[in-house]
Amino acid sequence: MRAIVIRAHGGAEVLRPESLAEPEVGAGEVRVAVTHVGLNHLDVWVRRGVAGHDFHLPRVPGSDVAGVVDGAPVVLHPSWGCGACRACLDGNQNRCRDFQIRGESADGGCAERVVVPRWQVLPVPNGMSAAEAASLPLSLLTAWHMLVARARLQRGERVLVQAGAGGVGVMAIQVARMFGCEVHATASTPEKRAHLEALGATPWPYERIGARNMDVVVETVGVDTWASSMAALRWGGRLVCCGSTSGFEVPLNLRALFFKQIDILGSTMGTSADMLRAWDAVMAGHIRPVVHEVLPMSRLGEAHALLESRSAVGKVVVEQDLDHG
Repeated sequence: MRAIVIRAHGGAEVLRPESLAEPEVGAGEVRVAVTHVGLNHLDVWVRRGVAGHDFHLPRVPGSDVAGVVDGAPVVLHPSWGCGACRACLDGNQNRCRDFQIRGESADGGCAERVVVPRWQVLPVPNGMSAAEAASLPLSLLTAWHMLVARARLQRGERVLVQAGAGGVGVMAIQVARMFGCEVHATASTPEKRAHLEALGATPWPYERIGARNMDVVVETVGVDTWASSMAALRWGGRLVCCGSTSGFEVPLNLRALFFKQIDILGSTMGTSADMLRAWDAVMAGHIRPVVHEVLPMSRLGEAHALLESRSAVGKVVVEQDLDHG
């Protein structure tokens, strides 16, 4: 079986195709013929490496997997817990000390086939392409957990989504709209802001956020947007953060924090129940995929470069062609 394998951190040159042993199917498992993999910034971190974090290489990358099981199109849960600890038994799998994310702490989908527990398989809605389905799971799960579980979003609230054109951003806009919220979002170019408006958000350039008195701010950027995120919150507002693509050491004015009684909430991925509820919204047609471009899996390095350029709106997806090489 052919797969892309990362054996050392670095640039695109470390994304190398190799022949691996065919995965064996155990009790309660299914073999998935992979057709598409959606990319996330996590893929870039796994490839580059992160100071102080061990990714336990070698690793097959790719968290968001679409494929075929017994002739039916499917997508896969992107993460899971051990299933036996107190956090998992309480339904908080993303707080499990053995929490696994496909393509990061466990091998991912950039291969011809993967074997997974049957419970990780989700159906693809009628009319949705495999590439579109592959664009959804991780970013949708992240946005759903941020807004629904952590920020406890309420109908009619005012929400600001920083980096609204990113993978998590386009999902957060749609989740907030599902709840009947007034949604504002930032993006760097007029073209990106036009896409945000089409999703139902009021768009703003980063340098001129007119949105203020926000109930909730979705923060994925870090250093570059932190000050404007804090300033945009109303008294008693909530900032929920899942990432720091521009840097993680941010200024924090404690006087603003306690005088305005702001809640700062951290969020990582989501629970199995979050994924099922979010996927129900997909099946009902409330969430739609936003795919920027589809490239062959053999050109994964180019797909990473497109992601790193920050020019994409929504997700970059790679399509299976390793079986051709």
